[in-house]
Amino acid sequence: MIEVVKKWHYWAIGFIILNIFLSLRWLINDDIRFDVDISRDFLLIKEIITQKPITLIGSHTSISGVFHGPLWYYLNVPAFFISSGNPVLIGWFWWGLSILTLAIIYFISLKLFNKSTALLATLLYSANSIINPNYGLKMFFPPYGAVMLFPIFFYLFIQYIFNKKVKYLAFAILILGFIIQFEMAFGIPILGLMVLFLVYFLSSRKLLKHFLILPLIFLPLSTFIIFEIRHNFLQIQSLIGYFESQLGKNQLNLYMIFIDKIRGIFTDTFFLLMQDNRSLSWTYSILFVILISRIKSPLKKIYWMFLFFYLGYWVIHLSLKPLWSSYYWPLLTVIIILYAGFINFFSKKIFILFFIPLLLWNMYIGLKYIKDFEMNVSVRGKNSWAFNELIARTVFEDADSDFGYFIFMPERWVFQGWYALDFLQSQYPQRKAHPFAKQKLTYLIIYDSPKDYQDPISMGWRITDLKITQKPKENKRIGNVEIQKYYLSEEELRLPVNPYLLNSTFFR
Repeated sequence: MIEVVKKWHYWAIGFIILNIFLSLRWLINDDIRFDVDISRDFLLIKEIITQKPITLIGSHTSISGVFHGPLWYYLNVPAFFISSGNPVLIGWFWWGLSILTLAIIYFISLKLFNKSTALLATLLYSANSIINPNYGLKMFFPPYGAVMLFPIFFYLFIQYIFNKKVKYLAFAILILGFIIQFEMAFGIPILGLMVLFLVYFLSSRKLLKHFLILPLIFLPLSTFIIFEIRHNFLQIQSLIGYFESQLGKNQLNLYMIFIDKIRGIFTDTFFLLMQDNRSLSWTYSILFVILISRIKSPLKKIYWMFLFFYLGYWVIHLSLKPLWSSYYWPLLTVIIILYAGFINFFSKKIFILFFIPLLLWNMYIGLKYIKDFEMNVSVRGKNSWAFNELIARTVFEDADSDFGYFIFMPERWVFQGWYALDFLQSQYPQRKAHPFAKQKLTYLIIYDSPKDYQDPISMGWRITDLKITQKPKENKRIGNVEIQKYYLSEEELRLPVNPYLLNSTFFR
């Protein structure tokens, strides 16, 4: 029996290693996901290194005037500095973070259960993270920090519940503060639930003095506090205004809110586990609850505690907007640990019956995305680093002198192309690029441009905002991007551009 277990462990380790290397598919092709949020983060990290080493806020949330913390930026600063801002090299750093996440899952599973559970949880998460299930692409941005840390918080809080040692509560609170830095929409509801539970738990066990530990949360949240004091409580006012406007809507549909919560509980979160399959999401979410109800062990408290946080998150989450999957992504890691933990409470045949399909489906989805990866860089689109680098390199190779450039995107956020041109500047020191400024030689880089006709929106932007009325001297198309080359007249150079065009990261 011992030999069988050892052999099984070796197979699990082998597949974990295989999945880790499968997740390199994008990096070995010199590409990472490079959407608006990630490219904006790169510009802000560069700003921290070159101009403002101290920043109190990170990127904006979905609520106007409310921001994440800057911890994700500072986590990436060393890699950014060492790599000189090379997105592919930073992608290798992110790959290291994904391996660290696997290690965290292994050790937390080992502490909560045993080695077999730890290997199974690590195996399942390694398959799930061949691609990061959030948005169906391998993606690293601030919420990933919360994905990494939530298992640690959960373990520490469980240890406190079992042992009532205040040190576990103290460390859990600190970790939760860092989670809030990474993803407010997840961390703040979890904080509210933790306080709610502690009111009951500490009161019933006459441990009220442990409440004195709660102010520790202000230590990791100090950047928010300082920012609020310096900016007249901007975020608090923005939150109050947001909720007043949402709750004051006459069209508030309680039935639809209820349906959204049910969908979130039974499909949305588990859709991250059963990627691309709503039916399996329903099946495995319901199975999760059924299996928990059948556990007969003191360790069942672990599962009840998670259900408290899980269900409570969906019930008390105050946002009346649809939730982005990144908001609840951190729940996935603990769901995987607990699913692997079922091996301790059910026969091996029953466990294999539901675990193997779960594992195989995740590996299948990962392999499918690898197979579907487009090798032609020119058609990968604007959310690909390699594509944006190709656009920028094409402009630099074409220019025979210093030049200015403007970027047009229908959604107005132009960070992808901007960072690519900024990064490549060091490789072309013989010609200077002037972002969002007219020069004798000026390029207009128009994303999402239709092939067969002139886009009236981008044409209006060129004529009205940039005051460029002539037709381009040359046009070049790469995928859905049109590069227009102009030699501006003295009159066109004198005409000012619209000063309200987005040409900074001020609004993050």
